[in-house]
Amino acid sequence: MCNRTTTSRVTRRQILGFMTAGSASMVLPARAQAQFPSRTIELVVAYGAGGTSDVYYRGLANILARQQGWQVIILNKSGAGSTIGTAFIKNAKPDGYTIGNITEVMMRERLLGTSDAFDPLRDFTYIGVGAMVPFGWAVRVDSPIKSLAQLVETGRSAPKSLSYGSAGSPKLPSWAMKLLEFRTGAQFLGVPFASSAAILTSALGGHIDLICDALGALAGSVASGHMRMLAVSTEERLPQWPDVPTAKELGFDVVTTLPYGVGGPANMPPDVVAKFEDALLKAFKDPAHQELLNNLNMAPWIRMGKDFDAYMRAQYKDMPAQLRAFGALNT
Repeated sequence: MCNRTTTSRVTRRQILGFMTAGSASMVLPARAQAQFPSRTIELVVAYGAGGTSDVYYRGLANILARQQGWQVIILNKSGAGSTIGTAFIKNAKPDGYTIGNITEVMMRERLLGTSDAFDPLRDFTYIGVGAMVPFGWAVRVDSPIKSLAQLVETGRSAPKSLSYGSAGSPKLPSWAMKLLEFRTGAQFLGVPFASSAAILTSALGGHIDLICDALGALAGSVASGHMRMLAVSTEERLPQWPDVPTAKELGFDVVTTLPYGVGGPANMPPDVVAKFEDALLKAFKDPAHQELLNNLNMAPWIRMGKDFDAYMRAQYKDMPAQLRAFGALNT
């Protein structure tokens, strides 16, 4: 009887132990989600320090830090038209501790053959986007070019006599400039740079004739009187630039914007992605985010999760035809 009783007690303890262990394992995913992040998050910016991308994502990181209490540091991985930084994001461990800036530029570079280090359809988790970047054309204040019409006329009468800088690839330094060329028949000489700051330095030094870049990269030099803005690529004039005409109102059908998104490597845990989506959406709606957009001459444009993913996939599908029309893609 003693042996039977002992055996019975051990069995009960084992059963209770198994039940306790099972209960603990059932709550682990919830605990893991609640604890994320438990260390610093790296936010990769695929451009150099000082440009619009760098300033925007640093500002976004600061909002996340204030709202969520997260530690977010910026890693600048510039070069090769953003492909170095994009490949770094793709190759990161998909645990949520390395995310980065995701834009359509990386899809263009893939199609142009600049890099085969990533596949936009398979290698990324598209988390969300809260802003887009209008582009503009600017010349040094002492330039003989006084208007976008004069710029286009010079590009027609003396093809590639005027050089411009943009942070893109040799095949397609600037989407906005290529669209202007395609719609007008003008031709300009594109000179790629690693960052907007480097482009501005070259333009102010007289090494290139004009800039076609994000408005945020041009704002300081225009405000200081060193550069003159000819036109912007938005549908309507911007409230920050009420005296600067759009290319469209000047008779040139050139409207283009560039969404600035956030993404990570493929196969990120769904609970971590959901936490990022919630945090980013809250950050995008913060007044400090709108102030950041105003300061950088950007505009709000919010797409989260599946909507952002669908947008990027649709853009990638349509992009080859556009690149062929620009003469940047032959196949």
